[in-house]
Amino acid sequence: MRLGDLAALLGVRLLGDADVDGAIDIERVRSVDEASVHDLGFVAHAHDRQAAFSTRACALLVDEDFAAEHAHELPCPLLVAAVPSVALRLAIEALHPITHQPPLRAPAAVVVAVSAVIGVDVVLGAGVVIEDDVVVGNGCILGPNVVLRHGVRLGQGVRIGPGTVIGDDGFVFDDDGVPIRPVASVVIGDDVWLGANVAVDRGLLRDTRIGARARIDNLVQVGHDVVIGANVVIVAQVGIAGWVTIGDGVTIAGQAGVNPHVRIAPGVRVGGQAGVTNDVDTDGAVVAGTPAFAHHEWLKSMARLKHLDATERRLRRLERTVALLTALVTPPIPALPTTKDSP
Repeated sequence: MRLGDLAALLGVRLLGDADVDGAIDIERVRSVDEASVHDLGFVAHAHDRQAAFSTRACALLVDEDFAAEHAHELPCPLLVAAVPSVALRLAIEALHPITHQPPLRAPAAVVVAVSAVIGVDVVLGAGVVIEDDVVVGNGCILGPNVVLRHGVRLGQGVRIGPGTVIGDDGFVFDDDGVPIRPVASVVIGDDVWLGANVAVDRGLLRDTRIGARARIDNLVQVGHDVVIGANVVIVAQVGIAGWVTIGDGVTIAGQAGVNPHVRIAPGVRVGGQAGVTNDVDTDGAVVAGTPAFAHHEWLKSMARLKHLDATERRLRRLERTVALLTALVTPPIPALPTTKDSP
C-alpha cells in the first residue's frame, strides 16, 4: 500500500512531502529497530525513540508529541497519530491480511499441518499440535500436548515439556481495548530446554527469540517481542512482560517479574520474587527486591526490617525523653504587663 493511501486509511497525518513520500510503497509493519526498506516502523517506548534516529524503515508511525519535538531529526517521513495504538492495529489489519488454511485432522493424536517442516529424529508426544509454516529442527523432543502455533521456528535439539504453548497471541490491546493482531512469530535456538506449561507469546512486530542453550523451568510466561540471549536460566513461575531484552548468561530466580521494555545486561542475576522495574545496565550485577536493586544493599535492608518494631519503640522513648528534658531546661516565658490602654 502506498504511504499516502495508508495515512488516509488510518486517519493520520503524513508529515513529509505529500507527492514524493506519499508514493512510497509499504509492505509490512515492524519494530523500529528491525524495520528495513518498505517497512513501517512503530515508535512507542523510549527505547524505540532512541532507535528511530538510525532506523532503516521507510516511514515511522509516531505520536504527536514525538513528531513535534523530533520530526526534523528523523531520517524518514512520519505518520502522526493522535492514538498510535489504534493506528497500529488498523495498519496491521491492512498490511497483514489473515490467510485461512483448512486444518488437517490426522487420525492419530498428533496433528501436523501439511506445510510444517519436521526434521529427522524428532519425537512427538501424544496430543502434540503443530500448525502451518512451523519448522522443527533435527532431534527435537516435544512432550505430550505441546502446541506450536503457526510460523514458529525451533532449532536443533530443542526439548519442550508437556502442555507448553509456543506462539500464541500476546496480551496487546489498543487504547480502545481492541486486541492488536501480531505479525511476527517465535524463534527458538539450538539446544533450548523448556519445561512443562510454559507460555511463549509470538511477537507483535518483532519475533520473540530465545537464544541457544537457554533453560526455562515450568510455568514461565514469556511475553510478546521478548529477546532472551544464549545460556540464560529462568526458574519456575517467572513472568516476563512484552518487549523485554535479556542478555546472554542471565539467571532469573523463581517467581521474579520483569516489567515491559526493561533491558537486562549480560550475566545479571535476579533474585527470587524480585520485581525488575527498570533497566539493569551493569554486566554481572546481582539484584533483588521490589523494585529490584543491588543484592548486598537489599540484604542490609532486610536485616534492618527485622528490627523495625524495636527501632520504632526506641525512637518513641527518645522523643518522650527529649520533650521532658526540653521542658525542664527551658525557662517559662514571662507574661507581658498590661495597662488600661493596652489592647
